[in-house]
Amino acid sequence: MSIVASCDMSLSYEHACSGIAVNCRDRCTGWEAAMRHAQRSVAILIVVAILLALPFAPSIVRGQAGGTQTIIVLQVGKPSMTVNGVSSPVDVQGTVPVIVEGRTFLPIRAVVEALNGTIAWTAADQKVTIIMGSEVLELFIGKSTARVNGTPMSVDPANPQVVPFIVGGRTMLPVRFVAERLGGMVTWNDATKTATLVFGSSATQTPLSVTEIAKKVESVVYIEVAFGDGKGASGSGFIISPDGSIVTNYHVIDGAESGKVVLNDGTTFTDIKVLGWDKVGDLVIIKVPGAGLPAVTMGDSDAAQVGESVVAIGSPLGLQNTVSTGIISARREGFLQTTAPISHGSSGGALFNMMGEVIGITSAGMEEGANLGFAIPINDVKSLARDRTLTLAQFTVQTSGSGSPSVNIPSLIQPAATTEVDTLTPTFQWTKVATATRYTFWLGKGTTGTEDTKIYSEVVTTNSLTLPEGILTDGGTYTWAVAAGNETGWGDWSEDSVFSVGAAGTLGVPEALEPDQEVTVPTLTPTFYWRAVTEATRYTFWLGKGTSGSQDSEVFSTVVTGTSFTVPATVLVDGGEYTWNVSAGNASDWGDWGEDQYFTVEVPSGLPAPALLTPLPYVTGVSRTATFTWALVSGATRYAFWLGKGTSGSEDSEILNVVVTGTSYTVPAGTLEAGAVYTWNVSAGTATTWGDWTMDRYFKTAP
Repeated sequence: MSIVASCDMSLSYEHACSGIAVNCRDRCTGWEAAMRHAQRSVAILIVVAILLALPFAPSIVRGQAGGTQTIIVLQVGKPSMTVNGVSSPVDVQGTVPVIVEGRTFLPIRAVVEALNGTIAWTAADQKVTIIMGSEVLELFIGKSTARVNGTPMSVDPANPQVVPFIVGGRTMLPVRFVAERLGGMVTWNDATKTATLVFGSSATQTPLSVTEIAKKVESVVYIEVAFGDGKGASGSGFIISPDGSIVTNYHVIDGAESGKVVLNDGTTFTDIKVLGWDKVGDLVIIKVPGAGLPAVTMGDSDAAQVGESVVAIGSPLGLQNTVSTGIISARREGFLQTTAPISHGSSGGALFNMMGEVIGITSAGMEEGANLGFAIPINDVKSLARDRTLTLAQFTVQTSGSGSPSVNIPSLIQPAATTEVDTLTPTFQWTKVATATRYTFWLGKGTTGTEDTKIYSEVVTTNSLTLPEGILTDGGTYTWAVAAGNETGWGDWSEDSVFSVGAAGTLGVPEALEPDQEVTVPTLTPTFYWRAVTEATRYTFWLGKGTSGSQDSEVFSTVVTGTSFTVPATVLVDGGEYTWNVSAGNASDWGDWGEDQYFTVEVPSGLPAPALLTPLPYVTGVSRTATFTWALVSGATRYAFWLGKGTSGSEDSEILNVVVTGTSYTVPAGTLEAGAVYTWNVSAGTATTWGDWTMDRYFKTAP
């Protein structure tokens, strides 16, 4: 009797390990370990014991009760959304969905509460926590890494500039990341700038026929890979997001140097990136550069029942998208046992329930055991981190450590051994290695340098790294080391170096951004913006009447955790002159005040000026086809959007002046130059009149 890890090895060879025929290159280690567990069982139960020995990531429980489905539709610039066809506000204060860095953001509370989830804000560490069922999602303002059930996960692996932010006192989160982590499916209509979010299963719908489910072949792909020795293998996978994310088995791409993904219509991709993997769990998520691809609907494998009918779609023996049927014959720890045939090449294929939802990833079958196959539960995929973007060759080097890198050991430069640093975000530097193309930086707590003390590691391509906030603590002692590598592998580690963290220096002074010095503010409720200060966890916002800036002129002050604050409507008066300032602080201290900023309030008699939303003040790296957004003005039927080059805001700097009916505008390609500074502004109008312009706002495009 032999066990099949069901990749198609018609392009490779058979390798025997401990008497077990393993048909997927040299996979001995995992199967031998499994076999040691299997020896306690007999006959057919040998397979069960082997598969039970492989642990998997924790599954996700959806927040939807009773198998119902919730469909939420949002539109950029619109203050309302629909929940199962019923209109409701996106935000009680009128904040609208916006596009930043090519991604849709919105205040997520209404969406989470519509799904019977909970959301909480922790001011101390600028964190939003979303809980739905057993799923716990944590996002941090200004941080590109979130936590899903405690596992770090990149918010957007393709663009580290996509981070949560605060505008007008509202926390803006990326829609796709949050929705997909909570078990939803997101589709995007670029023409209407509309996002449709679908949550929950279709248990209340009529089951599909096998013929109808067979049409899901458009979402299942054929994968073929090549190894460094000239041999190859093939398997299956399925699309889980329209932008090209694909699930398959780890063993399908294990050891691959290159490969291709073929869609059902014959479209072929050779540019394959690896986003995340679980070697023990035999799962990997890869990505191809697609758009609008037909993604599957992920079901709830925890709800799968013994006796339930299923349909498997894969590519056995290279026969692309073969459909077979069966039932769930048993539930095993970490596996669904099925009677649907799973043959060579079916690895990574999709196991559908009769609602057309994927509930498992076909993984292994018995060569001599009829109607005995195994699938990994789809819920294991939902918690798999997707924070890498490696080529297949890079993935193989990183996961196997194969090859002869022929690289020297780096010498550590700073911080020097046994020294004390006075910052929580120090820059580490080491010597360049001539044949190295990358370096692994390693940091551990204490002085032992053992793996169980590791708190941070990262692969970089330069010989320096600045540590992010939140890793070090004042008074702590740490060990760091570096290894150099290239395309063929990694060299040895450097000597360990120990350093300590002394009292962090005085907090910096926040830079005031908006309103600018001596400008006229056209509203009684302006939003004030300033730059973040390293190591600051809170800010004191201060407002005084007149220009003296003295304590007795104070009219308002408050402590906030973000880098913006919207003044309540009762504080300012029309025609008044004011001073504002900000100081930064942390849990133990406050820094100095910045330079006083002066402004005058002049509220127009007609329509109020719209509040500008995105891009934020003085932001850099703005896309040259950016979407600009502003708040809705009651009574307005149209808006004038103005764009000028430089910061003068003068008429002769104008490059664009258009009238639109919504609260957003996407600049046409070719309008903006790379690395240039621009001014933008908006005024609201009716059919017969126009209101005043807002304050000028500045930004810089990406280089």
